[in-house]
Amino acid sequence: MKRNQKLTLTLITLAALTLGSSSAWARHHGNNGNGMGPQGYSQLTTEQQATARKLHNDFYEQTRALRQQLTSKRYEYNALLTADTPDSAKIESTARQIETLSQKLDQQRVKFDIALAQAGIPRGEGMGRGSCGGGRDHMGMNHG
Repeated sequence: MKRNQKLTLTLITLAALTLGSSSAWARHHGNNGNGMGPQGYSQLTTEQQATARKLHNDFYEQTRALRQQLTSKRYEYNALLTADTPDSAKIESTARQIETLSQKLDQQRVKFDIALAQAGIPRGEGMGRGSCGGGRDHMGMNHG
């Protein structure tokens, strides 16, 4: 019984952290072109900058719920790993869910990349996987 209470409390805490980190993440990406600072736009025309900004805003808005689900599943995965008695079936199931969500996000990112290419906007340093996915692997581990 204590273990279930501990796991429930952990998951509730992680859910609260997820919501808090999502709003902080949105603030970071909502001001200046969504993660692409002035140096990323400097080589673009004013029209290209406006198009890139709109495409970024659309991408982040369209993937907001998906990114939140992915973050929640990553927290759940980490919580399951730290349980007193880790349940390998639940851990593997959650890992598969993370992989599915990651694939969906990657599919959306490809659509975003295509939209950039079709608009004639070169994909610069600030527009890569790190700016959209945080430089994380499918389990949420940072790799630069």
